[in-house]
Amino acid sequence: MVGLERYEAINRGEALAKFQIAKRINAEKAESLDEMLEIHRKLKREFAKVLESGDVPDEKPDYSFMHLKRDILYEMLKSCNFCERRCGVNRYEKKGFCKCGVTSYFSSEFLHVGEEPELVPSHTIFFNRCTFACVFCQNYDIVYEDDYIVDARELAYIIDVRRRQGSKNVNFVGGNPDQHAHTIAEILLYVESNVPVVWNSNMYHSEELAEVIEDFVDVWLGDFKYGNDECARKYSKVANYWKVVTRNFLRAKENGELLIRHLVMPNHIECCTEPIVRWVAENLGRDTRFNLMFQYYPTFKAWEYPEIARRLTREEMEKAARIAEKYLSNLV
Repeated sequence: MVGLERYEAINRGEALAKFQIAKRINAEKAESLDEMLEIHRKLKREFAKVLESGDVPDEKPDYSFMHLKRDILYEMLKSCNFCERRCGVNRYEKKGFCKCGVTSYFSSEFLHVGEEPELVPSHTIFFNRCTFACVFCQNYDIVYEDDYIVDARELAYIIDVRRRQGSKNVNFVGGNPDQHAHTIAEILLYVESNVPVVWNSNMYHSEELAEVIEDFVDVWLGDFKYGNDECARKYSKVANYWKVVTRNFLRAKENGELLIRHLVMPNHIECCTEPIVRWVAENLGRDTRFNLMFQYYPTFKAWEYPEIARRLTREEMEKAARIAEKYLSNLV
């Protein structure tokens, strides 16, 4: 499949998932975050060379690049900047906008057959909470509750079991995975199988987080919700949306493989769908994997916004499809 060549190579056993490579690169421990980040910068260059050459060390050191990433993420929690809200709270003491502390919770895990064709069966792990506050949230029960405490070793074991059962990937979703990056890094340290990591995200993460997680994310499954800042602010309570997500999509394209989702909303074809599709074609290429989604339905607080308090009309779906076909050649 064009655009997901490395992902498919991992599934054929011809390449290693990024996190398995990171676990084979020796790292030195450090005390302060600044020291950790300095070591991390040097090892990123080594990691890039190994990734390109395919010359991966056979042995796993006691303390690896992946261990270092986990430790950096736990240190970052002391003044959290995982997402572009940049709450700066010490998550060991209080919770930020996402209502997450140090402990992560998840609502479910299963082999999902309703994802994009190249991803199924996908082992989806639904984490609780989110960095957005979408008024039309279709997973609000996941976003606003804490279900099961994550046990990193236990979930790693389940990931290995699901791989043996036929999963093509482990798909970290929610809610949103960004605010749980420290926990996910911990989980991956215990995963034995060579399984591609899919980061199913709203793409509102910070550059600091991207610097750490991009070396263990194989596929970015990114939501591209809005074509402008006004709609993002109104419906998801986020600022500087366009600048942040376009930056992150460009970076994701350079540091992994990419599949984009866009949920078409009623009365938002001109302001959101068309600008998004046009930007993707002009900046990421016509062959970018793009999923135009028509399953919007009004739920949660959407009824308070008359312009989105209904399903799409046939005319809106046809118009959105024509726009996508005009600009893109690789629609899912």
